[in-house]
Amino acid sequence: MNQGKATSPRIGIYRTRYLGDLILFVPVLRKLLERTEPRNLFLVVNEGTEFPLEQLGIPFFSFDRGTLFRKMHSLQSLKKMLKHQFFDYWIDLTLSDRSRHVTRNVKAGMRVACGSENDHRSGDPYDLFVPVDYNHGPGHVVDLWEQVFRKAGIPLSTSEKDGGIPVDPDALQSVDRFLLEKNLLGRPLLVIHPGGRHWFKRWPPDRFGRLATWWHQNRQGATVLVATEAEHTLIESVQSAVLPDDPVVPFFGTVPELHALFSRADLFAGNDSGPLHLARSAGTRVLGFYGSTLPGVWGPLPGEGGRVRTLYHPVACSPCDHTGCTLGNQNCLRQIPLEESLAVLERMEKDERAGSEERL
Repeated sequence: MNQGKATSPRIGIYRTRYLGDLILFVPVLRKLLERTEPRNLFLVVNEGTEFPLEQLGIPFFSFDRGTLFRKMHSLQSLKKMLKHQFFDYWIDLTLSDRSRHVTRNVKAGMRVACGSENDHRSGDPYDLFVPVDYNHGPGHVVDLWEQVFRKAGIPLSTSEKDGGIPVDPDALQSVDRFLLEKNLLGRPLLVIHPGGRHWFKRWPPDRFGRLATWWHQNRQGATVLVATEAEHTLIESVQSAVLPDDPVVPFFGTVPELHALFSRADLFAGNDSGPLHLARSAGTRVLGFYGSTLPGVWGPLPGEGGRVRTLYHPVACSPCDHTGCTLGNQNCLRQIPLEESLAVLERMEKDERAGSEERL
């Protein structure tokens, strides 16, 4: 075993947010794994966001997101699990009342937190507080997180950011069966995710439908729409804007299956959300639509040869606090015209052809 890894510190990390946040955290995890074994890391995350950790073999605890009783029971289970553990570093990347409570009960050589200056309290149980601006940066959120670890005294390499996540073999078999049943194997495949956590984080569904039509007419391809079971109406809205003969198929899969599907796709187009970052982690070309968050802070990791593009037409209130939107039909995502997205698609296709010819 590498001696550096054998003597590496044990690091606990608290990050209870969304799936996209955990996927964006993968480059930091990979740099930590350059100097430590997976068993020396431990993450506290939210239920439903565990996929990157499972694929990287990193131990974790996931909070139950059900009823209040189940949440309280989950908290007690975590405290019981941590009671007999010691961490050289405990890193709180969430900074909430619950994370403070957990931190007070953790045995650690050094407790570190990061967050807004306004969230820092005099009685916080941290040895080091690193102020970060998750709305404006400056710089990408991965750079902000790396800065936190370095300031805590945990050296990270300056190597390229690797956000790749291995594909689950069983999920890939399931996806291949789906594509075979739908007669989509071997066709240029566009995957569209028209959903988003808030209505104002969604590009209009009819424009996604027109995007699919462009793909069919210019690539003779097919489109798969990914969504949750509760988003049938959204799926139908996209389908209604597509020409009748163009193949558009809905897909309601698990997170591992979505990741496997993206690995089979030629292009992903979707809103600022977990699936967008999941597609990027699968190595897929990505076209992302941003409005209420800055793509320079929360966008997908850059790709070579123009494989990752984001469209962003900010309004005066962007980036916002995501507590609501009063702009209605004038909201930020509606500021991105269909014509611009089609022009970007054409450039991406041209760049991809040029890259293929160069590789040949």
